Amino acid sequence: MSNPARANAVDDGILDAITAAVQAPPPGVRCVLLGGDGDRHFSAGLDLGDADGDALAARLRSGERRLGIATAAIAACPVPVIAVIGGAAFGGALELAIACDWRLAADTARLAMPAARLGVVYAPEGMRRFVACLGPARTRELFLTGRPADAARALEIGLVDRVVPHAELWAAALQEARDIAMAGPTAVAGTRAAIDAIAGPLDAAARATVDGWRERAYASPEFTEGLAAFRGKRSPDWSRFTASGGPAGPPEAVRRPVTTRPWRLRR
Repeated sequence: MSNPARANAVDDGILDAITAAVQAPPPGVRCVLLGGDGDRHFSAGLDLGDADGDALAARLRSGERRLGIATAAIAACPVPVIAVIGGAAFGGALELAIACDWRLAADTARLAMPAARLGVVYAPEGMRRFVACLGPARTRELFLTGRPADAARALEIGLVDRVVPHAELWAAALQEARDIAMAGPTAVAGTRAAIDAIAGPLDAAARATVDGWRERAYASPEFTEGLAAFRGKRSPDWSRFTASGGPAGPPEAVRRPVTTRPWRLRR
């Protein structure tokens, strides 16, 4: 992913290129390595450009849809996809990584999911991937605090699967790909299919619950405040709001019912 002027943030062109690349890898490719251009960033997440107000909200929702298509394509790729995280991986970029078969990170990596700080309830399929990987409690910690995790913490909670020194990252990633290429292609495909079948899809009731909360969040003044804080480079002020989206009142207790040639995906 190459967009160095914006910390490798993924715009429509990059997301479409990822989708195309993993849907139809070149013949003979046995593994895909997904990384960011340069040494500092995997990706800063969705590229929201310079939009503001309603245009920013529309850009965010449009980007979410394209991100969902790209992550679904990664998950359905006919060969394993490994995320190679050499630096910061934030927001939607972290979902791209979580859709991969597994994640290899440099010891300098930092990972965060700041969606709630924008007043956004994350898309259900993306949320399901995080819950499947981390479990409910650690997914709540990641999403509700928005706090970046360093490589050691990410490894501890299962957000990444292996950490290596930064200088050794791509050598380690290429060795992972070579190891996969030592296995039979049918065995690799069959094992991945069996694991996916065992893990199971998101059911309709769960999707409806999440979608309902997403629409409620997007329609709330909290979303407006989150976007204004993002553009103003300040912390959002949530003191006026409750979970209902209305004015704040007394606190309440709430119960929760193999190729080694890199592909450059540029703008």
